[in-house]
Amino acid sequence: MSLPIGPETTVGAMIEAYPELESVLVEMAPAFAKLRNPVVRRTVAKVATLEQAAKIGGINLRTMILRLRNVTGQSAPDLPLLQ
Repeated sequence: MSLPIGPETTVGAMIEAYPELESVLVEMAPAFAKLRNPVVRRTVAKVATLEQAAKIGGINLRTMILRLRNVTGQSAPDLPLLQ
C-alpha cells in the first residue's frame, strides 16, 4: 500500500514508505541533510509534516509535494490548491 503524499504527511512516514525521497529532500534544501542523523529521524521527522518542512527549508509547499509525488509515481491532479 502506498502512502499518499500531501501537506499533512509526516516526513518520517514518507521516508519510511519511500526511502529514495530522503535524497530528493536534501537536494531541494540542504537543511534536510539533518534527516540522515538517526536521532533527528526518530524525533523531529516523526512529527514534522511536509507543510512544516517546506517552511523550514524555504521551499514552496506545492512545488515540493509535486516533486515528491512525481518521484514516487503518484498523480498530482488531486493536490489541493495551496497558498
